[in-house]
Formats: sequence, structure tokens, C-alpha cells
Amino acid sequence: MIRAKGFTLIELMVVVALVAIIATIAVPSFGVLISDNRSESQAEELNSLLQYARSEAVIRKVTSRVTIDPGAAKITVSANAEPLRSSALNLGNVVFATSANTLSYHPNGTASTPNFSAIFCSDNKAATGRLLTVSASGATKLHQKGKKADGSALGSCSI
Repeated sequence: MIRAKGFTLIELMVVVALVAIIATIAVPSFGVLISDNRSESQAEELNSLLQYARSEAVIRKVTSRVTIDPGAAKITVSANAEPLRSSALNLGNVVFATSANTLSYHPNGTASTPNFSAIFCSDNKAATGRLLTVSASGATKLHQKGKKADGSALGSCSI
């Protein structure tokens, strides 16, 4: 007797059905993951620009200035009125708010705006928010997702 090799139609249909069920469960999770990663990357970009501005102030021994336009989501770093770096955030569905629209770093690395903070929330959900703070010493800190500086829940996406 010759035996045919391969899959039966029923076996193939069962596998396709299982793949469809798994995809149906996984796709919504990927959307949330992508949204959370967008707010995370924008917060990290602002953090790196602030660190860059601080380092330029110390290296050049001049005051550097960070100008933030939340409406256009544009951030500009300058020293002696000369633009050094500019970046436009790709916010998409990310809510972005800051406590001030300008922040300056002195030549010793300290910040002119003590307790500066910025917040990034995907889909306006505080649980997904990332809080970025700048202390008077000029040090930046990106806090845990959905947490304030003291570790409590963020509460809202506004400052």
C-alpha cells in the first residue's frame, strides 16, 4: 500500500484557526506596546537634549538655553543665541506638557528653572505617563512609568 505524505485538509484548517485566534489576541497588545514605546522614546529624546544642553554649557563656559514649543512639539538648544541643535518630537497620540517653556543651564551645569518637569502620556492615560524632572543642580531624571518623583501614582497627564 502506498501512503501519501503531507497534511490533511482538516489538520491544515485547525492550524490556520489556531494562528487566527492567537493573532486576534496579540494584535491589540501590539497597538498598546507601540503607543507606550512612542511616549517612552519622546521622553528619552527630551532627556538627551537636556543633557546635551547642560554639557554644552559646561564645555563652552556659557549659558545654554533650551526652548520648548509644546504646541509644535519643537525643542531648540542654543548658546549665545546660536542654535546648536533642534528636534521636533513625533508625538502622534502622545500628550506632552511642561512646567516651563524655557530652561537655561549655567556654565557650572546648574539649571535656572528649579524643579522643571515635563510629562509624556500615551492616549492621555496617566498610567502610561513618563515624568521627566530637572533638579536645581541640573541633573535630569526620567521616572518610572506612571509614577511621580516620590513614587506615588502620576494621577493626571498635566503639570
